[in-house]
Amino acid sequence: MRNPVQHYDWGSPTAFADRFGWTADGRPQAELWMGAHPTAPSSVVPSGAAGEPVPLDRLFAARPELLGPSADQAELPFLLKVLAAASPLSIQTHPTAARAAAGFDAEEAAGVPVDAPQRMYRDRHHKPELLLALEDFTALCGFRPVDQSASDLKTLARRLTEHGHTDAAAALGRLAESLSRASDGEPDDALDRALRTVLQDDRDAFAAASASLAEVVGPTEPGLTPGSADTILRACAAFPRDPGVVVALLLNRVVLSPGQALYLPAGNLHSYLHGVGVEVMASSDNVLRGGLTAKHVDVEELVDVTDCAVLPVPRCTPVQVDAGPVSRWSYRPDCPEFRLDRFDAPDDGEGGTARLASDRASVLLCTAGTVELHGDGGSSTGSGTVVLAPGESALITAGPGGVTARFQPGTQAFLAQSGRKGQRRV
Repeated sequence: MRNPVQHYDWGSPTAFADRFGWTADGRPQAELWMGAHPTAPSSVVPSGAAGEPVPLDRLFAARPELLGPSADQAELPFLLKVLAAASPLSIQTHPTAARAAAGFDAEEAAGVPVDAPQRMYRDRHHKPELLLALEDFTALCGFRPVDQSASDLKTLARRLTEHGHTDAAAALGRLAESLSRASDGEPDDALDRALRTVLQDDRDAFAAASASLAEVVGPTEPGLTPGSADTILRACAAFPRDPGVVVALLLNRVVLSPGQALYLPAGNLHSYLHGVGVEVMASSDNVLRGGLTAKHVDVEELVDVTDCAVLPVPRCTPVQVDAGPVSRWSYRPDCPEFRLDRFDAPDDGEGGTARLASDRASVLLCTAGTVELHGDGGSSTGSGTVVLAPGESALITAGPGGVTARFQPGTQAFLAQSGRKGQRRV
């Protein structure tokens, strides 16, 4: 596969070069996309074929049988990525399938161009996503208990007062009191109001408060819950006058170790702060932003889509399906569009093989070591051999044959495929 790299401002200029041995080009490399999304589709030269590479969206539109007999639409239902965040991504949430379809139809009827900056629904699909850490990875996801947020806000208000930032302290103090009153009851309404207050009603006050926090908060701030100072510093470094800095303090903070994963369904307000990971999602580009961004923010739509409940950290724990020389771990969230399998061949072992089913289209990504794919003639690998180095991937199309993968010692690889036979939830 030939895969596009997205050069977003928050990306790392060195992560892909360091991990995959690529040549750094001086630009921030944020995401490596592997899929058929029309914004930036991968392309392939089918095994045994000659000529120019074919974009995957065109390939599947012309030959939907390559997706498998269970495919109900002529499109790959998932998008696989490698994500490298050097600074925070925007605070964001994603719609349900029904909300996405309704929002897309409404914007189409209103004549909003699909590439317009204010466009929110660029397709009719939902966008659940799974993020798996390749290194220690820091994220924000879902609202944490309101008493924790209130405690941090009160501590910060006192700190601002000590440094003469009285207006900023007052804004944080009012928000803290509102959350404290909700701590013994249902917090949903209080969190709904908090988002509207910070991002809309008193936006200027909280933008100024964020700028003040950038001046007074140090790396180790007494009285704050663990990690809160780091969250503030990272957010302020990227967006020093963005009220999203305050929104970040309302969310769970989690540091993932390599191999740990989060599953973020519709409505989960989240942001990725720092790290490199593998991400798989439904093939959609529908994002509602709520801070730490220079892009369009529609507060009413954001709040309507966001689940304003206190949520636990949405970890996705894998199931081990093979404990042989090459271990295989499967991440299976409640989502029909995708599942993700992780293959690990230890450095001190002899490597090994795994049989990869070809009843539906899938993508195999190598992140370390070497994978050799041997096709039986019915899939996209044909009857030849495809060798993947770090950062390379292969498309395995549906067909009567199968594919055998040989993992050399020290190899790690990921297989993305649809989660179950009904591939896309509409």
